[in-house]
Amino acid sequence: MALNQRIVELLEVGAEERDMNWLKGSLQAAIEVEFFTIPPYLCAWWSVKDAAHPVSESIKEIVIYEEMLHFGLMCNLLTGLGEVPKINVRANVPTYPDNLPGNINPNLIVPLQGLSDESLDAFRAIEFPEKGSVVENDFMGAMDMSGEFSTIGAFYKAILAEFERLQPQLSPTNQLARPSFKLNKITTMDGVRAAIEIIKRQGEGANGSPEDNAGDLAHFYRFGEIRHRKKLRKDAATGKWHFNGADIVFPDVYPMAKVPDGGYRREDVSSEEVWALLKTFDQNYSLMLNQLQAAWQPGGSLTPAVTTMRTLLQPSAVALMDIEIAPGKGNYGPCFRLV
Repeated sequence: MALNQRIVELLEVGAEERDMNWLKGSLQAAIEVEFFTIPPYLCAWWSVKDAAHPVSESIKEIVIYEEMLHFGLMCNLLTGLGEVPKINVRANVPTYPDNLPGNINPNLIVPLQGLSDESLDAFRAIEFPEKGSVVENDFMGAMDMSGEFSTIGAFYKAILAEFERLQPQLSPTNQLARPSFKLNKITTMDGVRAAIEIIKRQGEGANGSPEDNAGDLAHFYRFGEIRHRKKLRKDAATGKWHFNGADIVFPDVYPMAKVPDGGYRREDVSSEEVWALLKTFDQNYSLMLNQLQAAWQPGGSLTPAVTTMRTLLQPSAVALMDIEIAPGKGNYGPCFRLV
């Protein structure tokens, strides 16, 4: 069953019928939701040629230190309830292009592609605040909020409500702590509340503000700065926010084309070099998924998966992005396939 349909069905279960099995199933779905954003954001980050460019640094912080934190927090919560997260199971691994999990903005299809205005619009749609943009004249400020657009917000609220109702004991056994990611073990209700709050705050801001913390913008507004080519600024006189601050120079990027549905096939690729890079990436991606699967089990650690991402995945992805498909067709990119 598709993840978005599973989430809808979970939310349709009446509050009085939600039990521990419901909570565990919902946390597994949340893990998949959080992981879904990581490959598209990695493609955008890796496509920036200058790793020291401020845009590269901003996207890196979003994907490495925040989205991966969200993923880790949900894995810790499920582990705390005595379950092993399902990370490398084919049915739980995202494929692209696809709808955003949870039926959020059902018209949005998220592909794998390099950094561009189109990819930034998709990322902003992913991170769109439940109450809309606080920025004046933001061209995404009036996005249609009808239908199931706010499903993920409602989903996290429902998860927290069930934790509050059941008050389950959370065991630290096999949970992970990684200070560099600000990932901590969760054993109290205060910890549960903080985990869910940080996910919402880092994505869309807090209390009508575009900031995660003072001076640190939420993801929706960070992507907005890159898209508008302007820093976000608060008008001291009116207290309103505008994309009218200092200029942001769009970086030089590899023109990674959208990866086709299901990824590149052997018959689509004439070059043995390209096919070897595609296979190598998928094999190393699968290795990373296996390492993540082992991380939340006895003796587990995040270090092997992080090392694989940085030393194996990134170099082969960048090598692909430097190879032209055909004149005017853009360049290749990784497929993120489980093999």
